[in-house]
Amino acid sequence: MSLLSFATARSTRVADRIASRCRSLMTMLPAVALAAAAWLPSSAAAAYPERAMTLVVPFPAGGPADIVARLYAQHLSTLTGQSVVVENPAGAGGTIGTRTAAAAKADGYTLLFGTTSTMAINQLIMNKLPYDFEKDFTVLGLIANAPHVLAVRANFPAADVKELVALAQKDPGKYTFASSGVGTIVQMGGELFRLETSTDLLHIPFKGGNPASLALVSGDVDMTVNDMTTLKALIADGRLRPLAVANDKRLALLPDVPTFAELGLPGVKSSTWWGLAVRSEVPADIQESLRELHTKIVTDPTYKARLAEIAVETLNLPPDEMRAFMAQESEKWKRVVKEANITVQ
Repeated sequence: MSLLSFATARSTRVADRIASRCRSLMTMLPAVALAAAAWLPSSAAAAYPERAMTLVVPFPAGGPADIVARLYAQHLSTLTGQSVVVENPAGAGGTIGTRTAAAAKADGYTLLFGTTSTMAINQLIMNKLPYDFEKDFTVLGLIANAPHVLAVRANFPAADVKELVALAQKDPGKYTFASSGVGTIVQMGGELFRLETSTDLLHIPFKGGNPASLALVSGDVDMTVNDMTTLKALIADGRLRPLAVANDKRLALLPDVPTFAELGLPGVKSSTWWGLAVRSEVPADIQESLRELHTKIVTDPTYKARLAEIAVETLNLPPDEMRAFMAQESEKWKRVVKEANITVQ
């Protein structure tokens, strides 16, 4: 073989080897790209949130849910640097607003401020809900809890719970308790008290907590079982008298008012609680980002102090405890719904 032929053959072999290696590298590139994509955080999560969010509160502005929700929204906005717009598509026991959130795009920019009613009660009393809460939503965390208080009109003839029960048992059906509507947590609290004391109290529903409280103050009804976001001012100025707290411990705002458990009625335990939920289809990484933000809010000392001013306590439960709490609540209210025969058409 001539020197020229040898050089030409060698060059050809080298070129073939280089071409082969290039083909191998080209084959590997998609796998390398996929591995890199899996290792790097998703751009959606990394940038989230990059625009304003909406917090849907399915109850009227100015009510207990709205008060707690707007405080939550302020803290969320501060943490994210984005605006958080609170919307109040109220009505039908919270189902209108919940339906609004269920129909929103599952991108993590529409959040649902859930309540005891929308998360645990409506499913028990309404047969034709336009959504399936357990399937359509994921609860990211509980926000706060407001224990209920049994309060009577200022001139009610009973000085304590024992005397109230005695009066109610002596004259079945004579005494009344007010609520913010059929199937609301306020009715549930009153029904639970009625069932646990074997009394025949007449339920008078109103269109909201404020009308119910006004009727109570005016003497049109005798009592209610509600939280301090609604009752605080009326108790403070003497227009209502608190008789017992439906909680494990006494309230700091009412240190002289006993719990039902202290009075021998441990089964009378009720409260209004709230939680944060999103559509189940929201990407997992965005859900996790929201959980982290949520934990920062409910453990923030300033947030906790603001809620304590209205006898509301934050709830920071691990996922397992949160699910157990919600399951216990559902079972308790399921019993009340059945025994009190509560239905909403």
